[in-house]
Amino acid sequence: MSSNPSEASVLQVVCLCADWCHNCRAYQPLFESLQRQFDGAARFAWIDIEDESEVLADIEVENFPTLLLMRGPTPLFLGPVTPQPGVLVQLVQTALDGRLPALTAAAECALAVRVHDHLAQLQN
Repeated sequence: MSSNPSEASVLQVVCLCADWCHNCRAYQPLFESLQRQFDGAARFAWIDIEDESEVLADIEVENFPTLLLMRGPTPLFLGPVTPQPGVLVQLVQTALDGRLPALTAAAECALAVRVHDHLAQLQN
């Protein structure tokens, strides 16, 4: 967990996908374009569930694309989304507006901590 309050308040938008998945490959350019649209307001990351399976541990991602939105290590959303721009824009804006309550399920919270730590390691 970050000791920097501003770091803990940054919205992270993480796509959990697989390189072999056609839907994921088709979704990636859209995801990257929205990253530019929300530049500064949210951070975006792409995690390949096959290459970085240790981050997921016992979480099964069966539908693609699956998104994890979190503030610091606190999960706000975990689930598959339809691969349309409006869906991601609305979801991110809802989170930025503070209208997504924190998830409380143990597995979701543990995943968010692992992803948060993984992304922090990548930045160092």
